[in-house]
Parts: sequence; structure tokens; C-alpha cells
Amino acid sequence: MIRTRSHRRSDAQLMAGLNDLLTPVPRARLAGADWRWRYEIALVMGAAVTVTTLLLAAGVTWTVIATSALLGLLGPPWADTQVAFLWRVVTPHRLRSGFAQARIQSRRGRLPLILRTTSEPFGERVRVWCPAGTSAEDLRSARALLRAACWAADVRIVPDESHSHLVTVDVIRRQPWPDDLTPVPGTGAAADACLS
Repeated sequence: MIRTRSHRRSDAQLMAGLNDLLTPVPRARLAGADWRWRYEIALVMGAAVTVTTLLLAAGVTWTVIATSALLGLLGPPWADTQVAFLWRVVTPHRLRSGFAQARIQSRRGRLPLILRTTSEPFGERVRVWCPAGTSAEDLRSARALLRAACWAADVRIVPDESHSHLVTVDVIRRQPWPDDLTPVPGTGAAADACLS
């Protein structure tokens, strides 16, 4: 039997489907979910406590007036610090979604863990812990998917020189001036090699 291009493509699709069936789906652990949604949980709890306190102290009318005034003050246009904070909250969720869609996971289904997200002049810098079975090369091979998942202009993957399980992901939203590019801590020549 002569194997044509369409047969090879269908075989590849079958193998991909088989791989999807055999690879476990990562389950959300309660402690992990609490950590991932910590900002949102704190915001909802803070809002609930504030509204309850206002209701008990001032009544329904003044609570509605105070809530409306507060929402009016917090509405657009937002300051740069508020926008940076929102991106620090959104980026880890988008990056985790990119990891899941790019199938960057260990054989047991564990996704890379996001340790810290900081604001930088170019966007956000995310520190990632890769579980056994994943590496910086896996993240680098999925750069296009991660860039799209993060709604970013570009994504730079920089492995740590002394700890191969730690990776820095720079989510570049705007091109900085050359003086604004801050070096990644714990990296040296590896950062220069990964800029491409």
C-alpha cells in the first residue's frame, strides 16, 4: 500500500488524538486554586465586608450612593499603576491557559507553576517553576501560542543559569527604550542568547 500525504496526515491526527486520550487532564487542587485566584478572592471578600459594613452603619440609601460614587471614581480613565496591577492579575491566568492549550505539562498532567509576576517597563515579568517533565525548551517551542494567549506583542523565554527548573517569561506589551530593558536576575549570557 502506498502511503499518500493524506494518509500520513490522518495517521498524525490519530496519534494526536490517542495522545490526548492517554495524557491525564490536570486537576485543580484546592490549595492551587486558592493561590491562583487570590486577588479575585480578596477583592470579592473585601467588597462583601465593605458593603455589609455600610449597610449596617448607614442603611441601604447611603450604601447605594457610596457604592455608586466609588465605582465612578474607579472607572476609566485609569492610572498607569492601576493598569499595571490589572495586567499583573490577568497575565498569570492567560499564561496558565496558554500552558494548557500548548500541552506544556508533565506526564502526570502538572502544568508549570507561576511563582511571581512583576510589572516592568516593557510589560510583565513572570517567574515560572517547571515540574519534572517540562523545561524552558518546551516553553520556547510554544512561544507563538503563549504570545497569543497573553495578548502580547512578544514573549521572551529566559532559563535560569543555575536552576534549570526556573524560567523567566517576559511578556512584552510595548517596546521599551534600550535603557529600560532590565536584566533578568540570575541570568547572564543566556538572556542574550534567548532574545531571538
